[in-house]
Amino acid sequence: MARSIISLLVLSILAVFCCREVAAQTSLSSKGVDLKFTVLKTSNQNLTLESVINNKDGFKKPHEYLERTHPNAFYWIKIDLIPELENLKKESTWILTPEHFDYGILYQIEKGSVHETKFGWFENSPNEGSILYSQGIPFKSSGLIENKYIYLKVRSVVDLEKIGEWKISYRSQFKDDLAKNFYNETDLKLIIPSLLFAGMCIIMFLMMLMFFVYTKRLEFLFYCVYVLCLFIYLGPYVSKLYVVLFSSFDLTSYILFQQMQMLINLSYVLFVMYYLNTKKLYPRLHAVIKKVAWMLLVVIILDVLFLSSKYFLGHIYLLHFQRLFMSVFGLSAMVYLLVKRKDHLACFIVAGSFCYMIGALGLLFSGNGYFMIAGSSLDILIFATGLTYKIQTEFTERLQFQSEAHINKTKALRAQINPHFIFNSLNSIQNLITKNDKKSALRYLSRFSSLTRNVLESSIETTILLKDEIKMLNAYLELESLRFENAFDYSIMVDESIETEITEFPSMIVQPFVENAILHGLLPKQGNEKVLTLSFKDNGDFVLCEIEDNGIGREAAQKKSVPQDRKSRGMEITLQRFKTLMGDGYEDMIQIVDKKDGCQNAVGTKISIKIPI
Repeated sequence: MARSIISLLVLSILAVFCCREVAAQTSLSSKGVDLKFTVLKTSNQNLTLESVINNKDGFKKPHEYLERTHPNAFYWIKIDLIPELENLKKESTWILTPEHFDYGILYQIEKGSVHETKFGWFENSPNEGSILYSQGIPFKSSGLIENKYIYLKVRSVVDLEKIGEWKISYRSQFKDDLAKNFYNETDLKLIIPSLLFAGMCIIMFLMMLMFFVYTKRLEFLFYCVYVLCLFIYLGPYVSKLYVVLFSSFDLTSYILFQQMQMLINLSYVLFVMYYLNTKKLYPRLHAVIKKVAWMLLVVIILDVLFLSSKYFLGHIYLLHFQRLFMSVFGLSAMVYLLVKRKDHLACFIVAGSFCYMIGALGLLFSGNGYFMIAGSSLDILIFATGLTYKIQTEFTERLQFQSEAHINKTKALRAQINPHFIFNSLNSIQNLITKNDKKSALRYLSRFSSLTRNVLESSIETTILLKDEIKMLNAYLELESLRFENAFDYSIMVDESIETEITEFPSMIVQPFVENAILHGLLPKQGNEKVLTLSFKDNGDFVLCEIEDNGIGREAAQKKSVPQDRKSRGMEITLQRFKTLMGDGYEDMIQIVDKKDGCQNAVGTKISIKIPI
């Protein structure tokens, strides 16, 4: 994991430097001198410059236009350079920096005739080569019409702008060329946040993509798409991404970047749907999100069709509808989640959505993309934290579930051992009653009831103290010895290094081995010397339990068949308990040794069991 994070950091640093190089190509320059101008509005696309010059009364000052621009209208701008004539004589070429215009033509005198220079975000002028509209339009100080004016014919087609807020300025080309080679303080204040945002987007995208590949969970996929679309949409503010993809900003690139805005919203709502598991926890919100997702898909398709056919008015209304609708939906969803939230995950969604919405509104009303960058940065960090919190919570719940499942399985296996032991004991009491040995039967029954009570009391927990386990084993051996008329001797030994009062031990896990040694090892043996020894020794993280008898051995015991309906299930259940405790390597925890004398005759069996504590 550490290597992956280091690799991602290296990649992000390289990406940041790449973004820096691209940004250097479109370096910001210092603000120029504001110019005074008048505006003529017309719907006649074929109006000539000569007729415009002669229309003295049609031009108005920008603030006199109360209405907003219209995509089908054309605006002629007459820039008055009379106050700047003395300054213009200092250089032959200057840079004009008009406000945001999508289509435009600059008219100036060149070689005795009117020369047209196309500019604008959506104009690809071969005369300008690789010069970007954002860097300004060059004009000659000797090319002024009537030696005092520059005329512009412009259109603004993708937004309804206030004409009174238009600004046009000019600056020195010489200083502008110097500015392209150096970053001033203002440039750095604008560029550094952008590059940090770009690096953060790249890191988050790669990390969440890696998580998606590993987990196959859709919330990670939609979060990746969300971050990627944010990076592309804010590309003009971050790294001039359109320079890399299209060499300049045109209508095609505008269509792409505007769809990124809608894809941001689409991937966002789908991320919320899977992140919060709205289908299960918030069914009403889930139904609304599905409708919103389909609506956004329809809006994307319509917007591409409108822009491709240059139906800009439809694009503007569609874009405003989408923004208004998503703002209302976002606010409503935040309130709903705050009221109906099922867990802390909803808080991350509300906090992130609020930051993103504030940034989006800042971009909408101010036109400054850095509001969007700030809001999106907080949004990305909050959502990433929320995903981390969700993973950690689910991992903790999974561990708890596995632990509970393990405990329940152990209890279920122990529940199978207890009836097995009780059944055998009741058979013993029945045998004593059948033999009319009432004294032994009553004595056996008293010991049996005491042992049964202890077993039932310990069945609540999966482990008991080792001293209680030894106590129950001693009671069991006493009962078996009484049952078989003291046919064998037994002893239990415990190392002094084992603290039986605090050592926890799996309950009734040794008893089946002891029972097996008595029934199949000692009782079939001829003679009176039948001895069973139990010992508990300290073995680090384990208690080594050794069960040793001097019975007939396993080979002889296997030859003595047991009726199928009386076959013991205790050993099989105990082995399952060991598998539950130790996993697949449980066989290594049990060793069985067949004891032989000098003539290789069986003289008993020794079982060594490593029991985890």
